[in-house]
Amino acid sequence: MSGICSYSLAIMPPPSIAEDVRGFKLDYRNAISKSYGSANADGHISLDGFDAAEADYPLILAEYTRLVSPLTPFELNFSGFADFDRANFSAFYIKPTEASCDAIRERTQAIMKGFDKKFKKQYMQKWADESKNPHMSIGRRLTREWIALAYSIFTEYEAGFLCESFAIRKYNEKRRQYEVIDTIPLLGPNASGGQISLFP
Repeated sequence: MSGICSYSLAIMPPPSIAEDVRGFKLDYRNAISKSYGSANADGHISLDGFDAAEADYPLILAEYTRLVSPLTPFELNFSGFADFDRANFSAFYIKPTEASCDAIRERTQAIMKGFDKKFKKQYMQKWADESKNPHMSIGRRLTREWIALAYSIFTEYEAGFLCESFAIRKYNEKRRQYEVIDTIPLLGPNASGGQISLFP
């Protein structure tokens, strides 16, 4: 039986940065003495999200592979912390540099422009672009008091890595967390295997 599942395209950091994020979340949970939104999620940068029938996923993976493979790897650097102040919730996150944000947006826009519209309409539901403000969350659905506490705990952070792949994550209902199910390498415009090249 193939039901509708929730998926997400994301950037996953290397183990060293992922471990830093886990440590930050643990410190934060201990400081506020309770769990919170995103407390148990692995560190990641969301690029888009969509719902789809599990049976259709292989077709969707093939379409993402066609669009992601020709993209060029890039340096992704983090520098410090910031927050979103929303009416119904706030988020505290590790901030990519502006150059890194531009590199992420450039690549996600290429994916979005290249996506076959008929394909998307036929196989994907509730598709959402989440790449306008790239960030790696420490906590979501936070009060402003919790945000202030976060700034008192976390003051500086510098890290970076060469982003050479994007990941597709699937929501696990039992764990109530997204899990990586596929990784698509960024091979550049000269990717072999009949990939479509992107030229200016």
